[in-house]
Amino acid sequence: MNETQYAQGITAEILRAFLKLWAQLPSGIEETMQSIIECNDLFFDKDTGSFSWCHLYELPIEQHVGYNFSGLLSEEQVSEWRKQIAESPGKIAGLTSVAEQIDIHFDERASPTEEDIKTLRSILPTICAYFYSVQYSLLCILYYGCFLNELIARVRLGDDKALFDALRVDPTVIGCQSVIERISKARRLKDNDFLDELKKTQSGVSARLKQANFQKMRLILKVLTEAGATRLSNKQLYQLFVEELNLYTANSKGGGVEKSLREFVDTYMKKKATI
Repeated sequence: MNETQYAQGITAEILRAFLKLWAQLPSGIEETMQSIIECNDLFFDKDTGSFSWCHLYELPIEQHVGYNFSGLLSEEQVSEWRKQIAESPGKIAGLTSVAEQIDIHFDERASPTEEDIKTLRSILPTICAYFYSVQYSLLCILYYGCFLNELIARVRLGDDKALFDALRVDPTVIGCQSVIERISKARRLKDNDFLDELKKTQSGVSARLKQANFQKMRLILKVLTEAGATRLSNKQLYQLFVEELNLYTANSKGGGVEKSLREFVDTYMKKKATI
């Protein structure tokens, strides 16, 4: 029997493999962050004291994907990995294979020489900025179902909730020009309601948003949305999240699982799906 395809050839099997790969991501991020700290004196000199990454949030996420890591990886190698991903169903089926290839590439790579270090010193701040920006943008998907860059774009359109949500994910977004301008306006007008809400962002993301299964569901919805799936039926949603991925539990309260699942999905997909 053919598997249900939810968008561009994406099946539950592909999504399960994607979630399995995603589960390995936090440890990799933590390891990289620790490496950056340990190499601080080696790679960051006095000229990089103003190192930051918030300016990247003002740019479309596509510009992150397009970054070529020149000096760290060959353009040919990066292009080949991107091609494998682009040609796979939903542009996610090839991620597991590419991730394995990247691990092998760096495992087999010789330790950097002093000359390598000198070369890397000039590009590492940019690479690290990219890493931090992508890291927090991925976290934003888990909490709010969108990239941080999308929240900052909404801030530019006057969306205060997007501003508060962005600050909860990464407080450094306060350095974004659009965020600074909004806070400055609130201070100038003595907008105490705004300023009081701003203080609350210091507590970070709520425990409710950190619930593991809901994070996975927001991630899956983002993947499907990017692949063009905006009209999943109630039956498809139940099949995917309850039966196949086991991320949502049937509950008779509030009108039943179909109603509550539909409400959740409509919150995080770009367009409301139809029954």
